[in-house]
Amino acid sequence: MALANPAGFFPKVASDVEPEVSAVFGHVRVNPGDQQTAIREGRAAQQAARTVLALPDVQFDIVDASSSSERWGSLSASGKPTYVWQFRKSADGRSTPPPAYLLRHEIGHDLFVRYLVPSTRADQYGGDAPDWLDEMAAVAFEGEELRLVRRRAAVRYAQEKTLIPLQRFLTMTHPEMAAKSIPVSPDGTMRAFEAVSDETPKFYAMASAFYDFLVKRTGNPAIVAELAVAVRRGQPIERWLLTRTGHDKESDGIQALSADFLAWIATDQWYGGGSSQ
Repeated sequence: MALANPAGFFPKVASDVEPEVSAVFGHVRVNPGDQQTAIREGRAAQQAARTVLALPDVQFDIVDASSSSERWGSLSASGKPTYVWQFRKSADGRSTPPPAYLLRHEIGHDLFVRYLVPSTRADQYGGDAPDWLDEMAAVAFEGEELRLVRRRAAVRYAQEKTLIPLQRFLTMTHPEMAAKSIPVSPDGTMRAFEAVSDETPKFYAMASAFYDFLVKRTGNPAIVAELAVAVRRGQPIERWLLTRTGHDKESDGIQALSADFLAWIATDQWYGGGSSQ
C-alpha cells in the first residue's frame, strides 16, 4: 500500500453524475475533467499487469468516489473489479485527494492478491504472500518518476549502511502492519495512513530495488509472477531465490545473494553507479 493513499471509503464531494466512457481496460466513470488522468493511470496499470504479473488482458473499472457508493475492489455487474478513487478535494475541504499516480500502485496490490496470491486470513497486510512480495508487486506498477525516487532512496540508504538487511527483509512484516498503524475499514479494505515507522521508507526502497535486481539477474520482468507460483506451490522462497539467481551452490547462499545485491546497487546504471544524485 502506498503511503497516505486511500483504498477504501472516500468522503463525498460536490459533483454531477459522471458519464461513463469506455477504455481499453474497461470503463471510467469520473468527472470529465479527470477522465484523461483516470484513463492514463488505468492504461498504465493494465500494461504493468501484463509486464509484471503476466496477466495478459486484465479488465477493471475506475470510478469517482464523489458519486459512487461502491467500495474499492468490489465487482461490477459484468464481474470486473471496480477501483474507487478520490480525484478531487472533499466539499468541506478536509480531505485532499492522493496523488493520481498512486492509483496504479493500489491497483497493483489488488490484482496481485486477486489473481496471483489470494488472502486466506484477515490479520495480514495483503494476500498469503510475504509482505515484501506484495509490496514489490505494487511498486513495480509505479511510473518511472516515482521509481526514480525509490532508486535514489535505495542508493542513499545503502551508502549510509541503513538499508534493511536482505535476510530480514525476506521475513519481516510490513513495518506499518507491525506498528498497527494501518486502519482497516469495516469491510476489510485499507484506509489512508501516514507512516509511523522509520523503517517504512526503507521497506519501499528495498521492495523497488530488489525487484530491479531480480529482473536484471533473471531477465524476466514478470519475476513477481514467477515468485507467486512458488508461493502457491509452497516452495521455500529463500531457496527459490538462491536457485533462480545462481547462488544455490554456495554454503553461505543468502549472504552471497545479499552481497551481490548490494554490489549491484553500487554499480548498476539504473542506480547511477552508486551516485545518490
